[in-house]
Amino acid sequence: MTELDRLNLMNRNKKIIDIIMEQIKTECPDSIDMIAIGGSFCNGDIYEKSDLDLVIISRDEKAKCLDQCFILSDVAMDVYTHDWTGFERMSEYSNPYVTKLIDLDIVYAYDEEVIKRYKALQSNLLSNMNNDEIINKNVQKHFSHAVLELNNLNSNESDLGLAYRSLGHIMRDIEYVIYMINKYYVKRGTKRVPEEICSMNLLPDGFIDIYKDITSCKTVDEIKEKSSLLIESVKEFLYKRGIQFSISCEESEVTLKQDITPKNLAGTYEEIYSNWKNKMMHAVTLNSRYLSFVTMTSCQEFYDEMHDMFNIPRIELLEYYNPDDLSGNVEAFNTCMAEWLKLYKQFGMEVNYYADLNELEGMYKKKKLE
Repeated sequence: MTELDRLNLMNRNKKIIDIIMEQIKTECPDSIDMIAIGGSFCNGDIYEKSDLDLVIISRDEKAKCLDQCFILSDVAMDVYTHDWTGFERMSEYSNPYVTKLIDLDIVYAYDEEVIKRYKALQSNLLSNMNNDEIINKNVQKHFSHAVLELNNLNSNESDLGLAYRSLGHIMRDIEYVIYMINKYYVKRGTKRVPEEICSMNLLPDGFIDIYKDITSCKTVDEIKEKSSLLIESVKEFLYKRGIQFSISCEESEVTLKQDITPKNLAGTYEEIYSNWKNKMMHAVTLNSRYLSFVTMTSCQEFYDEMHDMFNIPRIELLEYYNPDDLSGNVEAFNTCMAEWLKLYKQFGMEVNYYADLNELEGMYKKKKLE
């Protein structure tokens, strides 16, 4: 990426923040505690399609007027407010995705008390990251989840899509285990997880070779075999460190499905675009089978959760995963996105799209006049 590209992205970010700050002044001036930039623009790992990871902490419900997800040119943006609860949970170090309490560029704070509160949570997190009792407890939990998922996988006869789902869950929990044993966190986002893990000091014997190869699986039997090898290497490693685990069947909550409405749908297509579309294409650029697989896995979880809640067709993305054809994975992803877009069309809903920053700013000005 050229220096001009980088400057253009920085100017885009500044403009978006300025637009949001203006909206705050007119609609909810006393509702925001903090605004900060996280993700790639904080750690420097940006590329041409990097979106702005904006962290907005609110103090009341009035701030919900800021919430929206939109597509700007060919990059989607999430603007969602959060209360302090999520950051308090993050400070417990129950998983290694805690970068928003370590690496953030704060651009606005309501007062000094807000900064003190954030710093206190950060301090609590760093303390917990060095607390062996807390780490061992959470390592046990994540490894038990991985073993339970392996049991589910072994009961699967031939459904490749379900097998890939299980593999995605196993990989995520095992990655959590490795990060936490090393008292580390996911610093540079999902795409850099393999690099970060490979650089760690505490790793099971033979783990890296299995881990690097596991997204190459093409059959249910292959997924079972390599998942078992991955689990066994970690189990032996944990036993040597004196960490025991037990497996308990977790009962999933059964909820009655609802008919989906425009309110339930609003922003979901844009969210799919924001969270996963450009990552799929970036996986091709990087020739990263890992990024392609975990992106498809994460998006599949979204489709599954929506299908479990609402009376809508099931979308099967993972069954089209091909470790040897990353461009084909992008095509499959786009096909599933097009299926989701049909739900928008069913209700006459439009995608929240802006061609450029001027159009985005015009929308906010129009909203202000209304």
